[in-house]
Amino acid sequence: MADIAAGPTTLRQGDSEALLQVLAEAGIPADASPRRRAEYSYDASNYRVEPVAVAFPRTVDDVLGAVAVCQATVTPLIARGGGTSMAGNAVGPGLVLDFSRNMNRVRAIDEVRGTIDVEPGVVLSDLSREVERATGGRCTFAPDPSSKNRATVGGAIGNDACGNHSVRYGRTSDHVAEIDLVTSDGARLTATETGMRATDSVDSFSAVRADELVESLTELVQEHLRALRLELGRIPRQVSGYHLENLLPERKFNIARAVVGSEGTWAVVVGARMKLVPKPASALLVCLGYRDVVDAARDVPTILEFSPAAVEGTDEAIVATMRHRRGPDSVLGLPDGQAWLFVDLDGDDPASVSAQADRLLDRLGENGRLVQGRKAADPAERASLWRVREDGAGLSSRLASGGESWPGWEDAAVAPERLADYLADLRELLAAHELTGVMYGHFGAGCMHIRITYDLRSERGRAVFREFTRQAAELVVRHGGSLSGEH
Repeated sequence: MADIAAGPTTLRQGDSEALLQVLAEAGIPADASPRRRAEYSYDASNYRVEPVAVAFPRTVDDVLGAVAVCQATVTPLIARGGGTSMAGNAVGPGLVLDFSRNMNRVRAIDEVRGTIDVEPGVVLSDLSREVERATGGRCTFAPDPSSKNRATVGGAIGNDACGNHSVRYGRTSDHVAEIDLVTSDGARLTATETGMRATDSVDSFSAVRADELVESLTELVQEHLRALRLELGRIPRQVSGYHLENLLPERKFNIARAVVGSEGTWAVVVGARMKLVPKPASALLVCLGYRDVVDAARDVPTILEFSPAAVEGTDEAIVATMRHRRGPDSVLGLPDGQAWLFVDLDGDDPASVSAQADRLLDRLGENGRLVQGRKAADPAERASLWRVREDGAGLSSRLASGGESWPGWEDAAVAPERLADYLADLRELLAAHELTGVMYGHFGAGCMHIRITYDLRSERGRAVFREFTRQAAELVVRHGGSLSGEH
């Protein structure tokens, strides 16, 4: 790797030729063609920001070189996985590093220790499949967002992605043992569950930087002990901002967990040791139909008493769009209703899981809100019903009614017991702005994704978008909730 000349050489916006020249001198493959820059100007969000160039690092040395180039030229650096972010986290005006092309290997699976060593560009569904194959189906990798067939480990770490089974398994931050990082000044560090060290023990520069950062973070925690203890980590899905509560002494100064969710603003993720979880021997989907999402949300506390692995929900607009876009046979087996919950129960044997499902259905019947519920024991039927939740959200940008819905209000979360009241108030706010919200999300964690029928093409529509967003944020806070960006 060539040395980078010292001293800042600020690039003008769009000065891709100069950046490419410096990258080429450093031996780093990059592309600044109009097509490539256009491809990487967007992710799954509403935002469009054209980068100067896109680089495809092959090794950590390439990442170090790219960081040095960006530091020398004062160029923003954007780490990118699968581009599935719904909040603009994977776009920016500088150099994009796409890890999915080359740094996408599963380096080791250690079932005894319960860890996997991975590069940041590994796709989540590929990772879970590889783990299950290597362990004979005994273990898996837990985080499973709906974008799991394209989202990457690096993106999941950046966003603290959760997924359908977060009720049982939590967030990505619950599954990190160590994270390998490259800092803006070129240090190679490994964040652990009890601190930080130089990734290479003979790297004296990185060893000094690790000590300095540990000292700085320790001082930060001591200065803000009260706020970290009382304000952060209050609800299951409080994933906005930095997870500094993990640096508290009682949490053993877990820097690895604190890094998760920082969206590449602390350092570039170049590798990780992630934790495996046992895969249940038997699983059963219980599908529940309700009159609306508020009724569905009111039954969530009862459902949580049965220790489900997942409690996901969707509304009739997504189901109608699925049938419109993929045909009437694309959605089969749903019970009656206009909103649905998908509840995964699991255990050691099919009989005990089925009996648990019967008890759940009886309890929900006593609550008086359930329209109809049914068990989906057949694996193919179970997979088909889960696709309604996983695929329907992406398809709902073009609704069956002919209208458009947009991201922009993603991952607002409240405590599960407050979800119904929050959704009732949110529906009133949507109606006040003459907007319709297509609702789906992680009901068991109190976390919602809502596609909204904004008019982003007119000045009036954009004004509505801004005012609604401000009022919706205030509403979440009033309900004791949290905001974040999606993976």
